[in-house]
Amino acid sequence: MNENEYMFERSSEPVQQTSDVSDPAPRQAETPYQAAPQPRPVYSYQQPYQPRPAAPYQPQRAIRQEKPKKKRMTMRIAVVALCCAVLGSLLGGGAVGLVMHRMYQRDQAAVTDTAAPQTAEAVKQQTEAPARQQAETPARPVSTGGLKTPAQVYEENVGAVVGIANEGTTYNVFGQRSATASSGTGFVVSSDGEILTNYHVVKGANKLTVTLYDGSDYTATLLGYETESDIALLKINATGLQTVTIGDSDSLLIGDEVAAIGNPLGELTYSITVGFLSAKDRAVNTDGTPINMMQIDAAINPGNSGGPLFNLYGQVIGITTAKYSGTTGSGASIEGIGFAIPINDALSIIDELRENGTVLNRAFIGVNVSDVTAEQKQNGLPDGAFIMSVVRGSSGDKAGLQAGDVITAVSGTAVKGINGLTQALKRFRGGDSAVLTVYRGGKSIDLEIVFDSKENQTAEPVEPTDDITTETETVDPFDFFPWDLIP
Repeated sequence: MNENEYMFERSSEPVQQTSDVSDPAPRQAETPYQAAPQPRPVYSYQQPYQPRPAAPYQPQRAIRQEKPKKKRMTMRIAVVALCCAVLGSLLGGGAVGLVMHRMYQRDQAAVTDTAAPQTAEAVKQQTEAPARQQAETPARPVSTGGLKTPAQVYEENVGAVVGIANEGTTYNVFGQRSATASSGTGFVVSSDGEILTNYHVVKGANKLTVTLYDGSDYTATLLGYETESDIALLKINATGLQTVTIGDSDSLLIGDEVAAIGNPLGELTYSITVGFLSAKDRAVNTDGTPINMMQIDAAINPGNSGGPLFNLYGQVIGITTAKYSGTTGSGASIEGIGFAIPINDALSIIDELRENGTVLNRAFIGVNVSDVTAEQKQNGLPDGAFIMSVVRGSSGDKAGLQAGDVITAVSGTAVKGINGLTQALKRFRGGDSAVLTVYRGGKSIDLEIVFDSKENQTAEPVEPTDDITTETETVDPFDFFPWDLIP
């Protein structure tokens, strides 16, 4: 029996005790088999006990030692985060307090400055600041009553809107005469009976009849017109008429709400349609001559031509003139694309129409031009009006223009094709000077020009008469305008 086996059996057997503790009796050595063998539990330890190597337990001890370290690390992170939060709160509160204190000091200083006498420099700055701010803010039309609803605009202005009936005559190829009729709209601009409308509404008329909102009829006289602007001025023999208020079309912004009042189809008299300003400065070619117009999405129909277009201040800012209609090449219907002439363009010539019957002094260059083609652009020519020929002795010839030049701007206004050049020249009269920017030989040059006067046919008043002596064009009564607009 080795030492380990002995120790194990000692720990498993009971110890004999005697009453005489101080003088124990000697014990005799016992053998394991002196007594009858007792049943012993079967242990796995019956084999000689081999202590387990220490190595397998080292990982377990390492794991037990790491757990407290992780807990301590988590606690440290939590404590640091809490400290940071407290410190951030203190700093944030201090910053807010400092800002509020500074604001309080500023308010107190402002009160003190107001009470104290102002220096001359301070007074100057205070008086000049509103003026600068007003100069930087775009001018907007202001009505005494402020903004109105479309219903208010209609109620306050419908009395100044009129219907216009055009009675004309046409001849066929065999000389047979037939009567024609068309209708449109206009609006009263003076209490003594001046009415503004489109020229195509009164074109070819033998008799013009104006119907007021109260139902009274008047025979009208054509004071003047200009085909290039599609503007006409009529006159009826009446006084004390209600007039519209004229606004400023240059101050309009894209997206402004507008309202049109007119006589669609010539039967649905004094109707109102409401929409928005979709675009400005559209060059719309109606009869071979481009006209500057505003694009709107208010419903415009046959009979609305010549009617007033209002802003929501109740001011006229345009003359409803045309619309795109029909279908596209793919068969899609065209809707919501109407056009109106800016009222500022009409006002710029109304005095000449009243005095001369037309605009007699339009600027004239004396050149034949075309749009720059795609092929020419590929060869390096810029977008503009390509000069095909120059009239000898004209203002363009005197300024030094040559065939092959491309006019790209007129006094800083960009020119894109024939339409752009036509619109740019409408701002000038014969005798005015301007600077033409021309592309020639791979570079741009500036040429000074003094415009000639464009020859115009003087408009003659149309007097009411039943005697038909001249031939006029046929006008479809249900055609909004006697031309086709090309999308």
